[in-house]
Amino acid sequence: MGRIRIILQKDVLEKMYVKKNLTPVEIGRRLKCSFKTVRNRLKEFGIPFKNPALARMRYQKFDCTHDPFIRSYMLGFRLGDLNVYKRGEHSETIVVRCHTTHKAQVLVIQSLFNPFGRVSVTPREEHFTVNCFLNRSFEFLLPKNERVWQWIKDGDSVAQSFIAGYVDAEANFIINQGRARFKIDSYDYAILEWICSWLYKKSISYSYRCIRKKGPSWRNQPPLNGDLWRLNINEAGSLERFIKEIFPFLRHAHRIRDVKKCITNIKLRRKNGSIK
Repeated sequence: MGRIRIILQKDVLEKMYVKKNLTPVEIGRRLKCSFKTVRNRLKEFGIPFKNPALARMRYQKFDCTHDPFIRSYMLGFRLGDLNVYKRGEHSETIVVRCHTTHKAQVLVIQSLFNPFGRVSVTPREEHFTVNCFLNRSFEFLLPKNERVWQWIKDGDSVAQSFIAGYVDAEANFIINQGRARFKIDSYDYAILEWICSWLYKKSISYSYRCIRKKGPSWRNQPPLNGDLWRLNINEAGSLERFIKEIFPFLRHAHRIRDVKKCITNIKLRRKNGSIK
């Protein structure tokens, strides 16, 4: 008596292997057959075998959106606050990582990457470690140099969303000496230089200067690996125009809260006659 041939439906097998990304071992366990049987049926049905990296994937991943506003925001936020890497040369997984003490930062990362892969959040004593596991459509986030956002500089149509991402990662809206102000302190000279040129085109007044030089410091401060630059917007009308440009793209709850405080401050000062 010959072996009993186990019948597997092609559509069921294709759904489990391709769409749900289960391994032959996991499929065999669910369908109560050996993984060899699963592999044999995959071959018979002409369903291509995955490469080893794809076969090891445990979680479903989706391609990054083509929406230029979301992609440009991702780039701005990544350049400000995220570490992005591949586990190996042939890895199919892009890992986006962040260590932060702010829950609001975690929520921004989740809102960005939850639709596309698994986001793991590990709370520590005073901070959170966030890891996002994405597919290779997110390789555009790997480089951290000017070339990766050149298309934003050249086109300028998504400048606001890119700047909003960078602001959510790096900047602050504050009330100082009774006045609403905006501030970024950063080592990213090229990004701040370009933001300054964009502000100039929008007739938004700003100040920009180096506040600490690379190397040994004073007052027992640790040495810097690069020059630290500061960009300020202090004039009320300019701050209002800047907020109007980027506010629709902000995601960070603290930035949004502080922007509203700044707007209220400007309105009160204008009502009191301290500004025009």
